[in-house]
Amino acid sequence: MVTDWLSAFVFTQLLEVPIYFWALKRRAGAHEGDALWRVGFGFLASMATHPYVWFVIPSLFYSRMWDSLTYTQPWLEGWRYPLFFVTAESFAVVAEGFILRGLRVPRPFLWALVANAFSAFSGILVRELTGWP
Repeated sequence: MVTDWLSAFVFTQLLEVPIYFWALKRRAGAHEGDALWRVGFGFLASMATHPYVWFVIPSLFYSRMWDSLTYTQPWLEGWRYPLFFVTAESFAVVAEGFILRGLRVPRPFLWALVANAFSAFSGILVRELTGWP
């Protein structure tokens, strides 16, 4: 499971860091010479949420609590993955948006939405085409 997470983490970073690199270039007070700084904070924004999306949020949807809920509301069982996906990606967008806002990036939540939508749907596409991970 950790090796799957690590490969998904690297995949996510490869897709999201370039987007955050451009977002951070547009922040107030940005300088041309701060490329390494932008890469670092782009990495940080995505790194801050990825373990929660991968380990914490799924544990809510694959738990006794979820099983109890679906026992009383059986119609929810087929919604486990869609609800997990929306919850996890919404968390990532909001949390990363606040990080970007703290870094004075214009339209931080839009940038976070673009980065996370791109990596999430790229991940879905890769999984459907290759079965990974």
